[in-house]
Amino acid sequence: MRRTRAVAGAVLVLASSAACGDLAPIAPPEVPVATALPVTPSRSLDLEAGEATVEGFTELERAALRIRNIGCGGVRTGSGFAIGDHVLVTNRHVVAGATTLEVSTFDGKDIDVRTSGAATVADLAIVRTKEKLPASITLAPANPDVGQTVTAIGYPLGGPLTTTSGQVLGYRKDPVAKSNLPMLLNSAPVEHGSSGSPLVDITGQLVGVVYASTGPGHNYAVPIEVLEGVLAKPQSFAGKTNCDE
Repeated sequence: MRRTRAVAGAVLVLASSAACGDLAPIAPPEVPVATALPVTPSRSLDLEAGEATVEGFTELERAALRIRNIGCGGVRTGSGFAIGDHVLVTNRHVVAGATTLEVSTFDGKDIDVRTSGAATVADLAIVRTKEKLPASITLAPANPDVGQTVTAIGYPLGGPLTTTSGQVLGYRKDPVAKSNLPMLLNSAPVEHGSSGSPLVDITGQLVGVVYASTGPGHNYAVPIEVLEGVLAKPQSFAGKTNCDE
């Protein structure tokens, strides 16, 4: 399995600094608790679920999305994933301050964005698209247990699709203070640009959303139960971000 280089240093969110701009508030989508993400021919997911498609990519890989945020602070790259035909999830700091938000699929197709909204709880954001997304990812019914194998799927450094695996190490205080809820600590290697990547279990179900690292082997994701709680509350989404995000 291909692995990214581990991130070192103090706490870092896995995208460049935010830019100025407004985000329109949106209501969260209705998402089934159990439903189903480009580009490296030699990559391997090593999951129990997901046979290869005719294009050579699993449904899980096809749901992975590359995100580019263009704003007053320059250009940043991040990752995201579809949870519905026209809805994707990423990090709040990935979309914060965007004047232009660009989304592309596993095969390099650009997707028009309709609107985006940043959550006031945890480092999460929802983006709605005009066009139908190629695939979606299933939400696990509960947080994963400590020791469970997890895989991160995303676009580190804005490059090709990369998958990395590790284990759930436990639940800890949010290192970037976006939430007072426990966050999922895991050892799947990530880098800048991995922000917003889905963290899945061996069945291919979503158990977390990657967003930060405190050093090699100590990487954080918003756990699925927090994401589901945010999706269930339209009031959890704010319509404005700023350069201090």
